Amino acid sequence: MTTLTVVPTPTVAAATRTAITAAGLAAAVASAASIASSVISSDASQAESAQAPVTIVGCLITGLAFAVIAVTLPGLSAATRLPRWSLALAGLAAAFTAVSAWTFGTVLPHLAGHVSPAQFEELGHPDFLLMLFRLPMQALGLVGFIALAVSGWRRRAFSRGAAVVLILAGVAGALTGWWAVVGLLAGVAMAWAARTAKATQDS
Repeated sequence: MTTLTVVPTPTVAAATRTAITAAGLAAAVASAASIASSVISSDASQAESAQAPVTIVGCLITGLAFAVIAVTLPGLSAATRLPRWSLALAGLAAAFTAVSAWTFGTVLPHLAGHVSPAQFEELGHPDFLLMLFRLPMQALGLVGFIALAVSGWRRRAFSRGAAVVLILAGVAGALTGWWAVVGLLAGVAMAWAARTAKATQDS
């Protein structure tokens, strides 16, 4: 005879907070490393930058971390003051950030190894399809991160410092379209928000 074990809600909530905090910090560190690598190797070609080990590892870690955030973030609604709709919207933004980072860590290095440096730079020339690839991350990041920041601010659901960083992540992502900027700012904000999120029963 099998016994069904129900995990207490506080345990689930604590695990969710821990997962988001760890994933946010991992994304922030990996994104910061990728940004630093881009600055340090500014004289390198785009192909060399795309194939740099630090860049590839940073992309992959950020992609995985934001995938974890996308999956776990809506779970905070069960034990905190945060509304599920804003968490789901921010989760979608995290999901598209994960897609962008993972693509830059896999597809781009692959292409860089099979075309000439000049051809690779031409592939990065902005056109409609490339802008369309970045649009979900930019638009959902702007709407989702700011919506979560505003709802968290109004309900005093987590640190207002985290809300400010979330807003910066949404705006910076919309303006730059660079996954690493979103990864750094949103990663810090997500970890901060999860760590300081107030439980539903708190006054």
